[in-house]
Amino acid sequence: MINARKWLRAEIEEEFGAAQLGDARRTNRLQKLARVSDESPHAGFPQMVETEGELEGIYRFLSNDEVRVDAILEPHIAATMARARQAGLCLVMHDTTAFEFGGDREDLGLTNGKKQGFMAHFAVAVIPGDERVPLGVCGLELINRKVRKDTVRKRHSYYIAQDPTRESLRWSRLLESVEQHREGFECIHIMDREGDIYDLMATAVRSKARFIIRADKDRALADVPGVIIEDLLPETKARASRVAQVSARKPKRRELIQPRAGASRSQRTAKLEIGSHVVEIRRPRTSKAPERSITLNLVYVWEPSPPAGEDPIEWLLFTTEPVETKRQLQTVVEYYQARWVIEEFFKALKTGCAYEKRQLESFHALTNALAVFSVVAWRILLARAASRIHPESSATTILTVTQLRLLQHKLRLPRIPATAQEAAYAVARLGGHLKRNGDPGWLTLGRGFERLLFLEAGWAAAAHFSRKM
Repeated sequence: MINARKWLRAEIEEEFGAAQLGDARRTNRLQKLARVSDESPHAGFPQMVETEGELEGIYRFLSNDEVRVDAILEPHIAATMARARQAGLCLVMHDTTAFEFGGDREDLGLTNGKKQGFMAHFAVAVIPGDERVPLGVCGLELINRKVRKDTVRKRHSYYIAQDPTRESLRWSRLLESVEQHREGFECIHIMDREGDIYDLMATAVRSKARFIIRADKDRALADVPGVIIEDLLPETKARASRVAQVSARKPKRRELIQPRAGASRSQRTAKLEIGSHVVEIRRPRTSKAPERSITLNLVYVWEPSPPAGEDPIEWLLFTTEPVETKRQLQTVVEYYQARWVIEEFFKALKTGCAYEKRQLESFHALTNALAVFSVVAWRILLARAASRIHPESSATTILTVTQLRLLQHKLRLPRIPATAQEAAYAVARLGGHLKRNGDPGWLTLGRGFERLLFLEAGWAAAAHFSRKM
């Protein structure tokens, strides 16, 4: 039986209690840092603690060469696996995000933006279903580029594929890591188009790992010479349908330079048609996989009647999951749509935990802090999910008293929300939800919670400055 409220009520220190940092005092310091970060995730370190000694202790801990990211996260990953065993089946969302920082930081690399920063590739476990209960982080890999990728002369794809240090290998490494640690439960790996890598899928098929990966259109078929995936799409028959809430999307910087379909869209409810094929895709010349071809199910999702001026929704999904029935097709699409949780996880890190505003002076200290805040961000998402599973519980199980008071003030409510359900509806209203539209969706809750965190950050800053005066 899944009890998200029980996980939420557990002290965050328990996620780090088994950390092996070479000294019990370091583990104790880690637990204290986790507690104050969980209590005020948006606050700066000086606002989290009461004394200069405590603040100095945080900085020393994060900068300590004996403290490493993998050692900090190891007990949380083990706890995530234990929660997954309780669930029996989970979805593992894989994705990469960039963190950028101002100023000059020691050993910090470069992103494609103008600031220093690094990339973080995460795997986050989620229970399938309407609530999408997050179980925690089950993998993290860091990429610290010393030069901007877009300033390097692009090599031929053959030479890129032979490079054992190429960044794309992170997708395979993290999938294999999760599979090695997985015991007593089933998981399905969910990836966006960057995960459409032949060697990765061949390895997964060989090891019987389950996955749903958004596909590209130009994969060549092995059994029909000269035919690619895109050639199959016009003849696809709709075998199922699904109504989906589509979030608004702004084009990324590179998409403004090279426009592509779907780069920009408005929020809407879309009716999607679903069909499928069994495909045998040919090994590309750059691949090192021993398999000359692999056979997969291809699920094609399209929007037959998009609103005027909007590009239609169109997804191609490679999967090992069965697609024989209408329900199985809908389940594949439902599982892929749950990928949005990892985007919300990144928002929780960047907005809820104000991670990119951390005044830490080195790559080492910043990444150690990331390991801690990754667990805090998980708890932020868990609080939202718990409000949907346990609506009758106290509002304080998902929001702080300060957050509840801010909601009452901002929305001019007659009283402070008392239950988790009331609190969730208030957060959704802050995100633009209208009561007549039924229960709030995950995206509306996400926007509302993000705005609430902004309000709380402003309140905390005002309170801090008033104390200084």
